[in-house]
Amino acid sequence: MTRLLARRLQQYVFTAVLMGMAAQSYAGKANDTLVYASDSEIENVSPYHNTMREGVILAHLVWSNLVYRDPKTGEYKPELATDWQWESPTALLMHLRQGVKFHNGDDFTADDVVYTFEHIAGPNTDSVVPQSVNWIARTEKVDDYTVRLHLAKPFPAALEYLSGPTPIFLSGEVFPEREAGGF
Repeated sequence: MTRLLARRLQQYVFTAVLMGMAAQSYAGKANDTLVYASDSEIENVSPYHNTMREGVILAHLVWSNLVYRDPKTGEYKPELATDWQWESPTALLMHLRQGVKFHNGDDFTADDVVYTFEHIAGPNTDSVVPQSVNWIARTEKVDDYTVRLHLAKPFPAALEYLSGPTPIFLSGEVFPEREAGGF
């Protein structure tokens, strides 16, 4: 019994020593670089075409949503949309933030919202999560910085979905994986 106890004590001490010697890792502050490692190969980082947790997390770091839900208060707050009004139970008017640029320098406009919901995530796409957007019947461009979402039927979770699995893509953005038969 004492031999087993001594062996367990050695294991605990060894584990504690290793944990104490572990160094913290930081993003490369000098060159603004984050190093990420995973044992899973990520097929793509489109949240509309990938359900792997790693891909979903990385997608959240790449694209923005129309709405943000504050995790502390639960309130919906503006992100790419500056404000919104329910015109009816099936029509949501959203005013978009001006001055936002995509990674390539293009301006964010209503065309990008329409493109995302009609072509990337809309009907007749190969989205693996159609339930993320199948509540949207169509997306209407009102002007360059206003869109109207026409819902298929009243959908109380609309703002929750707009703050979660529905990021906005650049209008006409080309995905080499998609053209090659991927996602």
